[in-house]
This record gives sequence, structure tokens and C-alpha cells, in this order.
Amino acid sequence: MVLHSPHDIEDGLIAVAEECAARGWVATFLLENPRRGPLLRSLTTGQVAILPRRSVRGVLAFLTARYVVKSDRLYGDHRPPVAQVVVSLWHGEPPTKMTARFRGRGGVHSSYAPVCSTVGRAYRAAEFGMHPLQVPIVGAPRNDRMLRADRTAMRERLLGDDADRATLLWMPSFRRAAPDRRSGSAGGLTEGPFPERDLRSLDAWLDQHGARVVVKVHPSDTTTFAGDFRAIRVLRAGDLERQGLTLYPVLSAFDALITDMSSIWLDYLLLDRPLIFAFPDVADYRSVRGLNLEPYEEWVPGPFATNIEGLLTAVQDVVEGRDSAVEERRRARLRFHQYRDDASTVRLLDGLGIVRR
Repeated sequence: MVLHSPHDIEDGLIAVAEECAARGWVATFLLENPRRGPLLRSLTTGQVAILPRRSVRGVLAFLTARYVVKSDRLYGDHRPPVAQVVVSLWHGEPPTKMTARFRGRGGVHSSYAPVCSTVGRAYRAAEFGMHPLQVPIVGAPRNDRMLRADRTAMRERLLGDDADRATLLWMPSFRRAAPDRRSGSAGGLTEGPFPERDLRSLDAWLDQHGARVVVKVHPSDTTTFAGDFRAIRVLRAGDLERQGLTLYPVLSAFDALITDMSSIWLDYLLLDRPLIFAFPDVADYRSVRGLNLEPYEEWVPGPFATNIEGLLTAVQDVVEGRDSAVEERRRARLRFHQYRDDASTVRLLDGLGIVRR
């Protein structure tokens, strides 16, 4: 089995490698940056092999592998040969942002593309151009790592001495100007959801009330949330890895999640903690890229903030212990997660016929 992510460090692939090792298999990671090999080994329990993707040995490992598990396209995007099983874990559940055929980029050639629900199966089959039976509902391996994490230990490790402060995680999607699909001109998206003056207002409120927001920006984002804040902490590319951490175990540490169109909220549902949707530029996003679930505001299980006042109100509710969306989240979990345990990777490998040696 070979594993590949364009980001090298990816929780779903780590979960697969660890379950392989538990069954007596040694999975091979194909890395974009071979220097990250020691880091990957330190983050993975069990034996793994590591090869550079851009190498003869890497290509041979790919060509001769019985199983390929990837989170994106690998060596182009070709139909799998008969002797090879290709599993596309992708980056998250499909019912949020448009991808693949829905964006005019064609399907994704794979043998299987696992999802978490019948809703996910419908979207993934359509976007990837796959038969629904090629889209097994087994759950997401990345979520196994989130559900198994020790929340108290993770919180202390990440937040330090004041780990008892109310702390929310904010994960905004990456924004950048993009061509309008109809006119070809630049669209209206910017690189951040809120202007600096609004972030200053949020920071002042958090500081006054002894709370905190940790912002995990997209790896491609180098400009938003810049500046000095008192109660807003920004995690940029590499910050978690320098602490020997990956994203999904870290998710368990927080009291609530703030996001927008990112599919991360579908995974966070499994923790049954408050969700806040901070999406002031939803109209621009609709016109530039588009959303799968519409009307999006009616599908999300939590307050939908389109301005700083709405965001502050939602944050205040979390900090003061009010949670009015419990029933909404319960219904959303039933809708978007057929399984709500930490055995997604087991189901995936069982379905592939990878038995214990």
C-alpha cells in the first residue's frame, strides 16, 4: 500500500497507516518533501516506509502497489488498472464546497471514495463521476484520530498554563480573488472574512471577558489575521507540526468551532460542541465558486453570522455557557454521519480485504 497527500502530513492517511501496521502491513508514504520523513514517523505509531514522490523508487512503488490511498490526485489522474485498488479519501465531506465535475474540472478516477453518509455519497458520486457503489459509507479515517484524542492532555499541551480559559477554534477557508465564471473578470472574494477593525472588536471583547480564539489559517494563507492581538492567537502553516501535533487530535481541545463553508464542521459535529458560522461574504462566495447545500444558512446547525455583531453575540453565548443548537446538531449528526464511532479506518480496511497477517 502507498499513501500520498500533497501536504505530506494528513490525519486520514496517518490513521490508515496505523491500522495497516496493527494488521502487520507496512504502508509506504510518498512524500512531496522527503525532509519531512522524520516528522511523519514521529507522528505515526507503527512501522511505515517513506519514499520521495519525485523519484524512480517512488514511481515504482506506486506502479506496483496493490492499494493506493490518496487525498488528492497522484501522478496525474488516470483510471486505476485492474490489478490496483485506488482509494480517494479527499480533503473532507462533499456537501459544502463544489469540487471536481461541479467546478468543470472533470471527475476523479478512483476505485473507491469513502464518505460518512448517504448525503455525502450522492454528492461524491456526482462530483467524481463514480457509481454509488464505489462510494462506501464507512466514515472518515481522520475522524478516528479526533475521537480518540485525550482532550485534557491536548488542551494543556496546546494552550499551556491557562488551558482553563474558554477557547474557541476559528478555521476560516482560504479566500482569494478568482475569475467570475460568467464574465471572466475578477470575482469579489478577498483573502479574509472580516476587516481588521472587526477583528480588533472581537479581540477586545475576548480580552475583557477572559476568553480566547485560536485561528488556524489555511496553509496557503500568509496575510490574514496579521497583527498583534491580546486574545486572538494565530496558528500558521507549520505551527502545529513544530509542536508535534496534527489537526484532528487538536480539534478535540476546543470548546467550540467557528468556520464558514469549510467541511470541517461536518467532522466537528461528532464532538457535539457548539458551531458558529462566520460568513459575511457568503453572497460573493456563491457568485464566484458556489455551494452544494443551498440555502446554506438553513442547513448549518448553529448561528450564521454575516457581520461582527452577529459573531460577537454567538461567541458570547459560548463563553457564557448558552447552547441553543443542541437539537439542530443532533439532527445534523443523524443526517451527515451514519457512524459516530472511532472505527472508520477499521471499516475501510475490512472492506478492502486487508486482513491481519
